[in-house]
Amino acid sequence: MEIGRLLFLTQALATHAIVGYALVRGFTGIDPRIGALMGIAPDVDFCFPSEWGWPFVHRGITHTPLFALAVVLSVYAVRQERALERAVGLAIGSHLAIDSLSPKGIDWLFPFQTAISPELPVHGPIATVLLWTVSIGIILFQEDLP
Repeated sequence: MEIGRLLFLTQALATHAIVGYALVRGFTGIDPRIGALMGIAPDVDFCFPSEWGWPFVHRGITHTPLFALAVVLSVYAVRQERALERAVGLAIGSHLAIDSLSPKGIDWLFPFQTAISPELPVHGPIATVLLWTVSIGIILFQEDLP
């Protein structure tokens, strides 16, 4: 893999992790590390062998509301803790929201291949700085609360 692609992927994963961390820390009582982990969970598809093909490709099945719902319901079935369910939903939902704005988009109506996107450079330098700034602001604001 070329160095530019590797740096892009590292930055994108870090952005999803920090946004998930910040949202869970700012809006739930759950350990924010859950947010970081669940914020990158949809990118497990990078581990799928390429010969599997669609829907087991990047931005395939793991980048759908159906996947998010399945994970949230599975977490709730195991732990039956609404706060944890909300935290997982926030983190995975943030990943889907960010990627849905990108040029490739996500398949909102999976199993139909229906990616519609405003084609924003959400993993570009300006959007990354904006997402990180807002996330750090949420974290800092949360620390000021009693």
